[in-house]
Amino acid sequence: MSSKNFVRNMVWAAAVAGLVSFVERSAAADYWVPPGDGVPALPDDEVQFASNWYVRGDLAYAQESFPKIAPDSTFGASQSVLNSYSAGVGGGYKINDWFRTDLILDYRSKVQAAAIGPSIRCITAVDASGNVTATDICTSHLNTEIHRWDLLANGYVDLATWGGFTPYIGAGAGVTWSRNWQSDTWTMSNGLPYQVSTNGFFFDFDRSQTRMHYQFAWALMAGVAIAMTDHAQLDVGYRFLDLGTVSGFSGLTGTSVSQRVFVNELRAGVRYMID
Repeated sequence: MSSKNFVRNMVWAAAVAGLVSFVERSAAADYWVPPGDGVPALPDDEVQFASNWYVRGDLAYAQESFPKIAPDSTFGASQSVLNSYSAGVGGGYKINDWFRTDLILDYRSKVQAAAIGPSIRCITAVDASGNVTATDICTSHLNTEIHRWDLLANGYVDLATWGGFTPYIGAGAGVTWSRNWQSDTWTMSNGLPYQVSTNGFFFDFDRSQTRMHYQFAWALMAGVAIAMTDHAQLDVGYRFLDLGTVSGFSGLTGTSVSQRVFVNELRAGVRYMID
């Protein structure tokens, strides 16, 4: 064999060997081997789901500037400090790392008071001509019961997070409503219900009323959220509330009176992210 033929045969052999190697590598790339038997599985792309919705529950202790209901006073005569409590539930949405919003329904503790009001000289007997023939000292007994709720939509700015602590500020607005029941009954000096002995005349000081009140309410708040788990945070803060006016009637004159109620509230609750 000549040297020329030898070189040509070697070139053909190298080309055939390269083609075979290429085909084998291509087949191996297309051939999928299931995981197991010592063959590692291919990593899946990591998928994270976050709805950004959360639910919350809160308890609060409050001091309210409330109409004074006490002995020798009339409903709404002056302000007093009322210690109260509230419990709330709600849900919200975290828009981004800086802003979130929620809707909270609160039930506030019932206001209940019984007071001995003013004593006045009252008519107890009248003759046929309308002349007063007897009087006595009569005393009023004032009873009040108020049930209250408020529903507020709130927005918050989360300032930043340091070591799991996230301070925030916020504001809210909504509606507050209450069911107010009030009665005023009178007794004579002998302790019996007030009555008049008369011929055709009738005197009655007793009165009662039940009303539902719906009013605008607003709030300002500040606090800090403390991370407990990846999904739960402890929320501790302060809230100022303007709950509008509460109305009733004077135990002395029977005229309608009202006063505005302001609330300073310390709140603690849990927020849970739904992921």
